Amino acid sequence: MTLAAKVTYFTALFIGLSVGAFFGFKTAAPMVEAYYDNLHLTAPMVFSRFSYLQYSYADTAHAKAALYALAGFLEELEKLQPEQAQERELAFTYARLAVLEEAAEKLDESHALMAKARYWHSSSGLRDYSESEMKATLKILDARAQE
Repeated sequence: MTLAAKVTYFTALFIGLSVGAFFGFKTAAPMVEAYYDNLHLTAPMVFSRFSYLQYSYADTAHAKAALYALAGFLEELEKLQPEQAQERELAFTYARLAVLEEAAEKLDESHALMAKARYWHSSSGLRDYSESEMKATLKILDARAQE
């Protein structure tokens, strides 16, 4: 192979790889960006689902532990990046905790947790429901989730 052929093939290889890399990046960039944009949603969704399953099927101690852990996690996230969806999730997490405390006949703790639930519900932009309305809404949501 002559020197001119080697230079020609190398130049063609360099141009082909450069153009391919440019258009490949241009095609893949939106998918990578979407992945990183949605990455912050994954952990709260999985944690929320885990806590709900503990609330639905586990004993009271494990359900409380999971819900308190979720509430703490969401409150920390709320400090970093406030979002209405997190505030609504916090509201229903505290409402579930209040229902558990009410079932254990700890009415003072239940009312305190329901006050937190009402606070987070109204801070998310929704109207302030009474305790009984929050519990009824929670019951409807949980029944739909069971379907």
